[in-house]
Amino acid sequence: MKQTIKLGLVVSLVACMPAMAQEESESAWSVSGNVTATSDYVFRGISQSSEKIALQPSFTVEHESGLYGYVWASNVDFDELGDGINVEVDYSLGWAGDVADGVNLDLSAVRYTYPGSNSGFGIDYNEYIGKVTLSDNWFALIGYTDDYVNSSESAIYYQVGGGWDIGETGVAFGATAGYYDLSNYAGASYYDFKAGFSKDFGPVNLDLSYYDTSSMSEEIAPRDWANARVVLTASLDFDF
Repeated sequence: MKQTIKLGLVVSLVACMPAMAQEESESAWSVSGNVTATSDYVFRGISQSSEKIALQPSFTVEHESGLYGYVWASNVDFDELGDGINVEVDYSLGWAGDVADGVNLDLSAVRYTYPGSNSGFGIDYNEYIGKVTLSDNWFALIGYTDDYVNSSESAIYYQVGGGWDIGETGVAFGATAGYYDLSNYAGASYYDFKAGFSKDFGPVNLDLSYYDTSSMSEEIAPRDWANARVVLTASLDFDF
């Protein structure tokens, strides 16, 4: 049976979390936000902003039990005449916690939405993600959707990666490799790669990363959206 997350339900649950927090002890809940500016919004190796600057605010509510919810947004540009899509807004509900010594499990459901799309260009869809992190350094992730970009076709994304501090420099190195199985949707699949360095400067984190893909086909995305590129990102976290 096809599973569907109703957008209104997700919004209601996330919106209710602050009120729920007031009913419990202050220590049980945390509310935080983030504002990010990036030279190119790249998602799984493909530019979502037509290689232009993107601004990305987010709002997260977490409970000490591991339950969390967030809302995240970004400007996008798919360079399609008349699609009406300029913004992406994502909603997620999930749970994260340690399941063994040095092993963290994160399970979430994400609703990707593109408000303002014109008739025939609706691509909202759901994805269900499982992520395992080992010793705070290595992780493996799998994401499944049965309705990729509102096509009624399934897709699976696999990713592995890791991150390490470089001595006492305050600089961290991170790298990921992914495989997106879009064979049901596009009759093709591809690999994506990322490697880069990040460092905190007070409350601001700067990240400089290299992105690339292989086996990309025009059935998935225009080649210039998935070419090798270097992206600079600045991110500011804050608590409420």
